Amino acid sequence: RIDARRSAPAPFRSDAAPRRRLAVAGVALLLWACAAGGSAPHADLASVWRDYLELPLERALAIAGDPQRDRWVTGASGGHATPEAAAQAALDECLALRRMRRLQDACVPYAAGGEIVWRGR
Repeated sequence: RIDARRSAPAPFRSDAAPRRRLAVAGVALLLWACAAGGSAPHADLASVWRDYLELPLERALAIAGDPQRDRWVTGASGGHATPEAAAQAALDECLALRRMRRLQDACVPYAAGGEIVWRGR
């Protein structure tokens, strides 16, 4: 007959719990990035993007050059009656800055409204 009281077993602790939490966080981050649809701005354009988002709608952003080479200019415009008018104003501003910096790359649309349309290089 066994009627002696036994203490409860100590909880099992392993290295698996921190690794499991890290794996879950990694999967969550990956899913969030996929859900974003690639709509995050290029890292070198983060400050330009923040300023752009402050512009009133209808707004557009154009870029000439390559942010990775640190030879680029942008043109932004907002508060227009149509998206087309905003795009044209952004391209015109980009073109003027491109000429001043003597860049060879053409100005192309980077964003329309709140969506990034630029596909980069």
